[in-house]
Amino acid sequence: MTTAAEEFLNEVGSKDTLLLINEQSSFIAFYERLLEKFELDTLTGLPGSNKYLEFKAGLEKRSPALGILVFDVNDLKYYNDVKGHQSGDRLLQKAAESFHAITGVNVHVFRTGGDEFVGIVTNCVEGDIDGIIKKWQEKLVELNTAADGIRCSIAHGVAFGDGGYNLNDMIALADERMYAEKKRMKAAGLKLGEMR
Repeated sequence: MTTAAEEFLNEVGSKDTLLLINEQSSFIAFYERLLEKFELDTLTGLPGSNKYLEFKAGLEKRSPALGILVFDVNDLKYYNDVKGHQSGDRLLQKAAESFHAITGVNVHVFRTGGDEFVGIVTNCVEGDIDGIIKKWQEKLVELNTAADGIRCSIAHGVAFGDGGYNLNDMIALADERMYAEKKRMKAAGLKLGEMR
């Protein structure tokens, strides 16, 4: 009576074939880990700028309605220069945690630069955007209750388009609105980590 392992060896041909299959499986697993590292930002666990550029390509054809959310983390320079780079990293990680709370089937958030993040909401209606922003703000407030000395403050801007929108124009508009909010936050005297 033959064992299951012997039957399998008879099917694949030899131990050499089995070793080759094992090597190929290891290579595929290594490739998948490498691809994941290339696409994901290691500090935040969010897709990085390469994945963002890839995702944007052809988006106007794939999604008839779209929301763009542009985020900029406040006070990163302060944390890096005064409290040290570990604190700066933790600030970015806290920001990313707030973005992870809103990611889903049609909400994609990318780290596009040092303290800059972009959210893309596909196949949505304009009212969806308000709910997403509210959920994100609630998560950020919750995260800021931690007694870790890191108060995360983030300026954001939003743009919505449906039926013949121009993606680059929408990104520019959301970016402009984010900078306007950042300016208002500074004018209101909102310092390190204070929330509106």
